[in-house]
Amino acid sequence: MLKTYPQRYITASAIYALVQRFNLPYDPFMQDWEYEVADPNRIDEFIDAYLSNELNEDEKFALMETILQSFEESTKILDSDQQWSTILQLLEDNLDIHATTICYWACGNSAYTLCWRITPYLRKIKRRNHLKIVPK
Repeated sequence: MLKTYPQRYITASAIYALVQRFNLPYDPFMQDWEYEVADPNRIDEFIDAYLSNELNEDEKFALMETILQSFEESTKILDSDQQWSTILQLLEDNLDIHATTICYWACGNSAYTLCWRITPYLRKIKRRNHLKIVPK
């Protein structure tokens, strides 16, 4: 049975909080801010903040998008990376926050369509949890 979750969007307040916390660039004309500020060299810092219990759900949602893009841009070998395993577990443990993110990065379900190198990992979570996103 499919588990449905409402579509979630990044909020301006979450962006502002993360800009302040991490001294990230911001311009109102930045498209897809969460991906533009991704930085594989800051993955440790991003994960530490996520785990700190100092972020609200909207901030965690936005930061997870940045973390995933950072892994996408990294040269890490994901199958053997402990940080990547931690992120996958965080996604699965927090479906109420990250279902939209999982479905986006899963890029559909076709084994023949690969959007990004992290896609296969997100597809496994999506399938295992029978996720479906519905408009708010």
